[in-house]
Amino acid sequence: MSTTTFILLLLAAVVVVYIALAARTYLRMRGKRVVVCPETHQPAGVTVDAGHAAISAFWDKPDIQLKTCTRWPERHDCNQACTRQIADEPQLTLAVNMLKNWYAGRNCAICRRAISVVHTSEPRPGLLNVASPGREILSWDDIPADHLEAVLDSHLPVCPSCNFAESFRREFPERVIDRDDPTQREKAYH
Repeated sequence: MSTTTFILLLLAAVVVVYIALAARTYLRMRGKRVVVCPETHQPAGVTVDAGHAAISAFWDKPDIQLKTCTRWPERHDCNQACTRQIADEPQLTLAVNMLKNWYAGRNCAICRRAISVVHTSEPRPGLLNVASPGREILSWDDIPADHLEAVLDSHLPVCPSCNFAESFRREFPERVIDRDDPTQREKAYH
């Protein structure tokens, strides 16, 4: 093998490793998050600039900058100290932790069964809006970050099975058959 071929292969390996690190960082940093604003000590919804984090991923820790925040534009010139929370635990945000703790030890508002431990890789439970005349169930992504505590105070928990079944019922009402016997419906859900 010539020296030129070896250098080209080495350079290609470095590029492939960098692209893999950048892609991994981009996937971990994208999406909305809820953090505690260090200035106001209130929950704030933020979006990380995932592209910037991916470009800087080759170093020890990626450089995390915010793209959006619910506290902006009035606090747009903040020092973005909340990014340390994201850097410490990029997968677990305040909202996910609050929701996981809120579901612990609760029963589903529809089937009355205990809701098992919530894992982020499994189907998520929902929240039943008791003020709605119909069975409006919110998903986690529908909750604005700055209203999370108010939503948790005014909604009831719904297990992942009932959440899935009710969302199917809402999206495809013509494909749903209502059974008179509630035990048959419960068997269909669980």
